[in-house]
Amino acid sequence: MTRPKILLIEDDSSVRHGMAAFLRANALEVEEAETCKQALELFRAGNHDVVVADYSLPDGTSLDILPQVKKLSEETPFIILTAHGSIDLAVRAIKEGAEQFLTKPVESKALLVLVQRLLQQQRLRKRQMVAAREQASAKNPFLGESAAIRALEAQALRMLEWDSPILILGETGAGKGVLARWLHAQGPRREEAFVNLNCAGLSRELLETELFGHEKGAFTGAVSAKQGLLEVGHRGVVFLDEIGDMDPAIQPKLLKALEEKTFRRLGDVRDRRVDVRLIASTNLDLEEAVRTKKFRDDLYYRVSTLTLRLPPLRERPEDIPVLARAILASVCHRMGKPPVELRGEAEALLLTYAWPGNIRELANVLERAMILQRGERLEAGDLGLQSRRVSPMDPGEELLSLREMERLHVERVLQRTAGNVGEAAQILGMARRTLYDRMKALGLGATKG
Repeated sequence: MTRPKILLIEDDSSVRHGMAAFLRANALEVEEAETCKQALELFRAGNHDVVVADYSLPDGTSLDILPQVKKLSEETPFIILTAHGSIDLAVRAIKEGAEQFLTKPVESKALLVLVQRLLQQQRLRKRQMVAAREQASAKNPFLGESAAIRALEAQALRMLEWDSPILILGETGAGKGVLARWLHAQGPRREEAFVNLNCAGLSRELLETELFGHEKGAFTGAVSAKQGLLEVGHRGVVFLDEIGDMDPAIQPKLLKALEEKTFRRLGDVRDRRVDVRLIASTNLDLEEAVRTKKFRDDLYYRVSTLTLRLPPLRERPEDIPVLARAILASVCHRMGKPPVELRGEAEALLLTYAWPGNIRELANVLERAMILQRGERLEAGDLGLQSRRVSPMDPGEELLSLREMERLHVERVLQRTAGNVGEAAQILGMARRTLYDRMKALGLGATKG
């Protein structure tokens, strides 16, 4: 681990060597300078965490270099030492940006304590800055302007106050993982762990040990005990991505853990208590999986206590430009490139594509385009979508009126919600009363409220 680096500026060689030796003996790296000129050269060349400077130097004073140090690195603490201190000089030094103004002789131990405290404060500030940047750049699952995404946000906000399991439905790449992390970050368990596991493609044995853990000797190769994700996530949130792919043999064990709040490690004989909030996601039709006996009905009812459906991009095309600009800004920042303008032709091309991979595919297309393009604007030709656009309509295909298309779409949404008008209205981005009126106008019978 890199040691903190101190720049020590002192023209008295015996004093400087003694202080430097003491600081080095206490796990600090020290660079020494005896003039203002030498000090600035060293500071520009290296990353120093703290500057300790005598006031009087052969070619000036430490107040001559303090403004230049602060200009180069405002966050670096600056300590001034002087044999002829005065209140006016101390006030001037603090105003110029010095953290401390000490009168000589200064005990080495006292200087060490001061340096360590300033280093600790500096680390804390850095952590706060990093946390603030991470929070500011955290992915927003509700980025967009469509009625569908606003309805989803309102629904998710209402679920935060409850601790019941949440099932997130959505196609591949629609942002289910981003939404799960948002639910954790905004919920009452935000200070606790967030652990996630993708159930797709895992064998029964691997899935079981990942979820529940195992004891030493539980199976060949179990040379030590291992905590499972339920144990790691105790008091926090466990996110099971693609739960529809979970092996049927594991499903009753998960149900027991959720209902009884206990589980057993593989190879163990005692129950362990666990308290987690489960968030699950799937791109499958779990109701169909229940009907075909591929997913247990009792587990389905348990994990779907609260349900959120992420609409695919094709159902909210007005959000595509908003998402594209946000993704471009993030990619440019990550690549160290200046912001790039999304031209009208490029935006129009994005709107004509079906996006079967949803937001993930959009992000991949834009990142690839940014790697290949060299101008200040993103042109349609940079996207590489010409061969991947929505297939043109077959000339022989029967054309439908807008009313017929609307009727078919409303019917499809009502089928997906099992006739629940309230849920269908949320998906369609309209009030329930408005949907009732449209159903009546379209000749669709009333179903469940």
